[in-house]
Amino acid sequence: MTCYLCRTEPRVNLLGYYCSKCKRIQDLINLYGDEVYEVLEICLVRTPDQQTNKTNMITKKKLENEKKKIFGEKTTN
Repeated sequence: MTCYLCRTEPRVNLLGYYCSKCKRIQDLINLYGDEVYEVLEICLVRTPDQQTNKTNMITKKKLENEKKKIFGEKTTN
């Protein structure tokens, strides 16, 4: 049977609901409470402005690399 949260890993035991990784997440939520949700939002979720900024940065980097390829300069990743 698979984990109720990630739905990919097997459960730790028959009577449990979570795999070992998701059980760790549950333990952290029990330990830190709502702070876990705040950290996830701040660190992992991007606002529309942040998404636009990231897209622009990637596009700019791709254009710079293409320009370097055309003019025979060394490219960077």
